[in-house]
Amino acid sequence: MWRETKYEDLHRIPLSDDPTDADMRSILTDSDDTRDLLRENARTWEEEDGRVIAIVGVAPMWKGVGTVWTMLSDEARDRGVPLTRGVLRFLRMLYRERGYWRLQATTVRRDEPARLWILQLGFGYEGTMVAYGPDGQTHDMYARVE
Repeated sequence: MWRETKYEDLHRIPLSDDPTDADMRSILTDSDDTRDLLRENARTWEEEDGRVIAIVGVAPMWKGVGTVWTMLSDEARDRGVPLTRGVLRFLRMLYRERGYWRLQATTVRRDEPARLWILQLGFGYEGTMVAYGPDGQTHDMYARVE
Protein backbone atom coordinates (compact mmCIF):
# COMPACT_ATOMS: atom_id res chain seq x y z
CA MET A 1 0.00 0.00 0.00
CA TRP A 2 1.32 3.45 -0.94
CA ARG A 3 1.04 6.22 1.63
CA GLU A 4 2.59 9.52 2.71
CA THR A 5 6.21 9.19 3.79
CA LYS A 6 7.36 9.67 7.37
CA TYR A 7 10.98 10.44 8.24
CA GLU A 8 11.25 7.11 10.08
CA ASP A 9 10.53 5.26 6.82
CA LEU A 10 13.98 6.25 5.55
CA HIS A 11 15.48 4.11 8.31
CA ARG A 12 13.09 1.20 7.90
CA ILE A 13 13.81 0.34 4.28
CA PRO A 14 16.47 -2.32 3.70
CA LEU A 15 18.70 -1.11 0.87
CA SER A 16 20.90 -3.41 -1.17
CA ASP A 17 24.69 -3.14 -0.99
CA ASP A 18 24.76 -1.67 -4.50
CA PRO A 19 26.59 1.68 -4.23
CA THR A 20 24.42 3.11 -7.02
CA ASP A 21 21.33 3.00 -4.79
CA ALA A 22 20.23 6.43 -3.60
CA ASP A 23 20.43 6.65 0.18
CA MET A 24 18.57 9.79 1.18
CA ARG A 25 19.38 9.17 4.85
CA SER A 26 22.66 11.03 4.51
CA ILE A 27 20.95 14.03 2.90
CA LEU A 28 17.66 14.33 4.79
CA THR A 29 18.32 15.12 8.43
CA ASP A 30 15.58 14.87 11.03
CA SER A 31 13.89 18.26 11.23
CA ASP A 32 10.40 19.71 10.94
CA ASP A 33 11.25 20.96 7.44
CA THR A 34 12.38 17.50 6.33
CA ARG A 35 9.27 15.87 7.78
CA ASP A 36 7.07 18.39 5.91
CA LEU A 37 9.04 17.88 2.70
CA LEU A 38 8.65 14.10 2.87
CA ARG A 39 4.95 14.27 3.71
CA GLU A 40 4.30 16.55 0.72
CA ASN A 41 6.82 15.20 -1.81
CA ALA A 42 7.32 11.49 -1.20
CA ARG A 43 5.37 8.25 -0.99
CA THR A 44 6.20 5.00 0.81
CA TRP A 45 5.18 1.48 -0.14
CA GLU A 46 4.50 -0.37 3.11
CA GLU A 47 3.38 -3.98 3.26
CA GLU A 48 0.57 -5.11 5.58
CA ASP A 49 3.16 -6.56 7.97
CA GLY A 50 4.82 -3.13 8.28
CA ARG A 51 7.84 -3.70 6.02
CA VAL A 52 8.84 -0.66 3.97
CA ILE A 53 9.94 -1.83 0.54
CA ALA A 54 10.06 1.36 -1.57
CA ILE A 55 10.12 5.14 -1.24
CA VAL A 56 9.79 7.55 -4.14
CA GLY A 57 10.11 11.30 -3.82
CA VAL A 58 10.77 14.52 -5.64
CA ALA A 59 13.25 17.21 -4.65
CA PRO A 60 11.80 20.53 -5.79
CA MET A 61 14.35 22.60 -7.68
CA TRP A 62 12.19 25.62 -8.46
CA LYS A 63 8.55 26.19 -9.40
CA GLY A 64 7.43 23.44 -11.77
CA VAL A 65 10.70 21.49 -11.84
CA GLY A 66 11.86 18.67 -9.60
CA THR A 67 14.28 15.77 -9.42
CA VAL A 68 12.78 12.35 -8.75
CA TRP A 69 14.60 9.97 -6.40
CA THR A 70 13.90 6.44 -5.20
CA MET A 71 14.99 4.15 -2.41
CA LEU A 72 14.23 0.56 -3.40
CA SER A 73 14.62 -2.66 -1.50
CA ASP A 74 15.50 -5.86 -3.36
CA GLU A 75 11.90 -6.95 -2.77
CA ALA A 76 10.58 -3.88 -4.60
CA ARG A 77 12.82 -4.64 -7.56
CA ASP A 78 11.19 -8.08 -7.77
CA ARG A 79 7.73 -6.48 -8.00
CA GLY A 80 8.18 -4.40 -11.12
CA VAL A 81 4.54 -4.05 -12.18
CA PRO A 82 3.03 -2.82 -8.87
CA LEU A 83 6.12 -0.69 -8.23
CA THR A 84 5.83 0.96 -11.64
CA ARG A 85 2.08 1.52 -11.26
CA GLY A 86 2.54 3.17 -7.87
CA VAL A 87 5.32 5.43 -9.10
CA LEU A 88 3.28 6.43 -12.17
CA ARG A 89 0.35 7.39 -9.91
CA PHE A 90 2.71 9.51 -7.81
CA LEU A 91 4.14 11.23 -10.89
CA ARG A 92 0.65 12.00 -12.23
CA MET A 93 -0.26 13.50 -8.85
CA LEU A 94 2.82 15.73 -8.98
CA TYR A 95 1.75 17.11 -12.36
CA ARG A 96 -1.94 17.48 -11.52
CA GLU A 97 -1.90 18.62 -7.90
CA ARG A 98 1.55 20.10 -7.33
CA GLY A 99 2.01 22.03 -10.56
CA TYR A 100 5.12 20.31 -11.88
CA TRP A 101 5.71 20.47 -15.63
CA ARG A 102 9.19 18.90 -15.68
CA LEU A 103 10.47 15.99 -13.63
CA GLN A 104 13.99 14.72 -14.11
CA ALA A 105 16.04 11.80 -12.85
CA THR A 106 19.49 10.36 -13.31
CA THR A 107 20.77 6.82 -13.50
CA VAL A 108 24.30 5.51 -13.20
CA ARG A 109 25.56 4.91 -16.72
CA ARG A 110 26.17 1.16 -16.22
CA ASP A 111 22.79 0.43 -14.55
CA GLU A 112 20.82 -1.14 -17.41
CA PRO A 113 17.77 -2.15 -15.30
CA ALA A 114 17.46 1.44 -14.04
CA ARG A 115 17.73 2.78 -17.60
CA LEU A 116 14.98 0.47 -18.83
CA TRP A 117 12.74 1.31 -15.87
CA ILE A 118 13.13 5.08 -16.25
CA LEU A 119 12.18 4.76 -19.93
CA GLN A 120 9.14 2.67 -18.94
CA LEU A 121 8.11 5.48 -16.58
CA GLY A 122 7.95 7.83 -19.56
CA PHE A 123 11.23 9.69 -19.13
CA GLY A 124 13.34 10.51 -22.18
CA TYR A 125 17.13 10.52 -22.40
CA GLU A 126 18.62 14.01 -22.37
CA GLY A 127 22.36 13.53 -22.02
CA THR A 128 25.37 12.13 -20.25
CA MET A 129 26.86 13.77 -17.16
CA VAL A 130 30.51 12.77 -16.76
CA ALA A 131 31.83 12.49 -13.16
CA TYR A 132 28.43 13.60 -11.82
CA GLY A 133 27.74 11.17 -8.99
CA PRO A 134 28.96 11.46 -5.41
CA ASP A 135 31.72 8.97 -6.17
CA GLY A 136 32.57 10.41 -9.59
CA GLN A 137 30.51 7.96 -11.63
CA THR A 138 29.05 8.97 -14.98
CA HIS A 139 25.27 9.38 -14.97
CA ASP A 140 22.64 9.76 -17.66
CA MET A 141 19.96 12.45 -17.30
CA TYR A 142 16.34 11.73 -18.19
CA ALA A 143 13.32 14.03 -18.11
CA ARG A 144 9.58 13.76 -18.35
CA VAL A 145 7.82 16.92 -19.42
CA GLU A 146 4.04 17.37 -19.29
